[in-house]
Amino acid sequence: MPYGRRRNNTNTDEGGVKGPSSALTSFLREQGISAEQIRLRYEQSKRQKEPGGTTEVESGVEIPVEEVTNRDLEIKINTGLDSDEEEVDYEKPLSKRQRLEQTVNVSSGTDLYCMECDQDFTISVYSKKMERDGKIGYLCPSCSKIQIRRERLAKRHEIEARRRRKKIAAALLDKKQFKLPSLQDFCINVITENINSVEALGEIGTHNKMKICRILAKNRSLNNKTISLFLDGNTKKLEFWDCSKIDKNSLDKIAVYCPNLESLTLNMCGQLHNDNLQYFGSKLNNLKSFHLNGPFLINDNAWQSFFESKVGKNLKQFTLINTHRFSNDSLVCLLENCGNNLESLTLSRLDSLDSKPVFDLLPHFLSSLKHLEISYPHSKNLIDDDLIINLLAVNCDSLESLNLDRCSDLTDRFLTEGLKPFGSHIRKLSLTDLDQIDDAGVGVLFDDWKINGGLTDINLERCTLLTDDSIYKMLSHSSETLVRLKLNSVKLISKSLFSKLSRNTTFPLLTFLDMGFVRSVDDSVLAILSRICPKLEILEVYGNNRCTERALIRENLTVIGRQTDSI
Repeated sequence: MPYGRRRNNTNTDEGGVKGPSSALTSFLREQGISAEQIRLRYEQSKRQKEPGGTTEVESGVEIPVEEVTNRDLEIKINTGLDSDEEEVDYEKPLSKRQRLEQTVNVSSGTDLYCMECDQDFTISVYSKKMERDGKIGYLCPSCSKIQIRRERLAKRHEIEARRRRKKIAAALLDKKQFKLPSLQDFCINVITENINSVEALGEIGTHNKMKICRILAKNRSLNNKTISLFLDGNTKKLEFWDCSKIDKNSLDKIAVYCPNLESLTLNMCGQLHNDNLQYFGSKLNNLKSFHLNGPFLINDNAWQSFFESKVGKNLKQFTLINTHRFSNDSLVCLLENCGNNLESLTLSRLDSLDSKPVFDLLPHFLSSLKHLEISYPHSKNLIDDDLIINLLAVNCDSLESLNLDRCSDLTDRFLTEGLKPFGSHIRKLSLTDLDQIDDAGVGVLFDDWKINGGLTDINLERCTLLTDDSIYKMLSHSSETLVRLKLNSVKLISKSLFSKLSRNTTFPLLTFLDMGFVRSVDDSVLAILSRICPKLEILEVYGNNRCTERALIRENLTVIGRQTDSI
């Protein structure tokens, strides 16, 4: 409603001489209300129930009933008082300004009072409408300009706040904290933005080169031109995490410009050809660690030729992920030429490895492993309890890391007969999607496992048969050493487990915890974890809809995955 009043100098007095009157009578007179008229209307409304269309009063004036019934004010008068002392019980009459406030649409040229500064002005099409305390009014020209500037500034701040929220959310998903970048990070970002002028960059330290390389890989900007920034004769370790835009000729430059390489990682290397692999086998004489992800163009003959080369025979670490052209013969060649020297072996998502007798050869060639990963096999029956028990037995003095993700044919037997007696040096254990292990096996493994001093990294995602009993024994055994823990989708965990842990267990080194899709986790559990894990930095709670922003947690604890979090 417009906030203002019309200028009105109308005098309600008729110029006659009047006697003394009460303050109430004077007030009603100023508002255009006559006490005599009020009495007449009251008597008229009282008599209108009688038959007849009109009502007579003592003065003999006829007032139509329709006029009386359409009055807006309902008035009750105590007729026992004198005219100057009448008590009137009615809805408070509206002043001219208040009546004007009830009018929403005001035409241009109307004189109003500014809702902000109370200055009178003439309304125009440019006048700003404003609402305050439930009232709607207009602003004078000067106040309108100020209000427009305020709205623009508020909108600008809202946009900036939205951008900041997006940056915070992006940092949250990257498991980082949003903060002002250091000068070094700022310079690195400038370099990555101008990476096409790579020749003008000059000398950059090795550590900063690796940072830039990771940023370029994340932005999908690593290509044939930018790769030259990272090729140096003194480089001993090279990691390219996105080689999808690097062609065959540029991959050959790695061996040309970096002949002293000892460790090479090529991720998403779909353009790596047979010729590239053979060239590496002839030039990189110091290569000890070779990690490939996605080399689906390399065929069987090229693999065997590489493993038979001098470089292949000297390998101590070999990782191969995501290819369908690494066959059983290639694995046999790898074992025969490199098996005795290998300290780390990763074979993951290799669909052409489909022979169980070939897998059964692993314990005969691998005897000094520190890290072993056999994950996501082509068929679950390729990896069984006997194979893993034999591997653990021959590598018991050296094996520190074991990953058997999705080897779903494994049962409790490999835990009780393999890990417990032969896993004294195991520090990292990943058993994702092993749906046949249950409380019996895990409980026996961690109950009184004295030869093992505690694990630092445990992954039991989607081990759906585990309950509070086995998880509590595991956590009690490794509580002092755990750094990373993943219990995603272990759905049988109840809230009582956390209550039990809160009384007598702490995790002084735990920095990362994944409790996603464990439905018992709520705000109170978050508070417990925040207290018993003093160094916990990242806590993932995806799928737990009872985790909200109201949880009482430390300021330096980042919780990821709450439904209440928004951008």
